[in-house]
Amino acid sequence: MSSTPAHPNPPVSTQPTAMDWLFLLSCVAAVALVAWFGKMAYTEATKTETAKRNGEAVVAWMQEATAGRFEPGFGVAACAGAAPAADKAATTNAPNTWGGCLDAILVQTTMKTLDNPFREGIALDFAPACNPEDRSLAGNIVMEKITATPPGSAVPTVTSPLTPDVAIDQKIQVRLSVCDKGAYAVKVAEFEF
Repeated sequence: MSSTPAHPNPPVSTQPTAMDWLFLLSCVAAVALVAWFGKMAYTEATKTETAKRNGEAVVAWMQEATAGRFEPGFGVAACAGAAPAADKAATTNAPNTWGGCLDAILVQTTMKTLDNPFREGIALDFAPACNPEDRSLAGNIVMEKITATPPGSAVPTVTSPLTPDVAIDQKIQVRLSVCDKGAYAVKVAEFEF
């Protein structure tokens, strides 16, 4: 008696099945989706970094200007500080304000070439604060005045928006932030102006 099976096993096919093709197609779609999301994330991160570079350019100009703005003949007159004590009697003009200084530096300095990276063709803009509920603030620069509190206070400093009516005749401490894509504040620097 022979032990050969009555029905031999059919040969196994090595050709891809419909499920194999579906799996390969889903792998290609997943890779394409990851690449697309990666490109979107890179683009948004680049815009945030450009906004931070804009903020750094503003900080650099203001720090350079700080030393000379209390000297006679300072280049941007609207940003000049109070005259030295000896010359105080000679000048009785109202002190310069941040609003006038900001208008002047956006026209007379290299800051006039800076654009908001989140809104194409829109010039650099300043906002009183970043607000996640208002996404149109993305890319704006926020300036805050830092005021020291009396010694022994529980809070060493208080911050307030650097509004257009703030006098800049004396040195002030400033915090500069930029608004990211979600209109959240990204701190750039604190400095004296």
